[in-house]
Amino acid sequence: MVKKVHKYGLKFDSKLELYFYELLIENCIPFEFQVCYEMIPSFKYSDKTVRGMTLTVDFDFTDHGKNVIVDTKGFWREANKVRWKLFQWSMSDTQPTLFFPSSRKECLEVIEELKKL
Repeated sequence: MVKKVHKYGLKFDSKLELYFYELLIENCIPFEFQVCYEMIPSFKYSDKTVRGMTLTVDFDFTDHGKNVIVDTKGFWREANKVRWKLFQWSMSDTQPTLFFPSSRKECLEVIEELKKL
């Protein structure tokens, strides 16, 4: 199990997420942190309300001129794969570029890609 990290008054889901956050700050790349997207709204079924489905992404650059979303992933659970597939379907109109760095090296590579945009 990945241990949560508290720093800068924020809660990070992993050390890798914190590392990427610090890289963005060091490189003056603007972003939104932990943005929640609604993939399926709540709805009624047999007179009962079924909860909607959301996904919180680690780093969102869509409001800063880059159609990019980054989610740091140390490892993939099966449920994550399904959730991200639903997310891609829900975002099919804007189709942001998705990055899933799983190491410090990959985080650095994503930073370089973001600088080019």
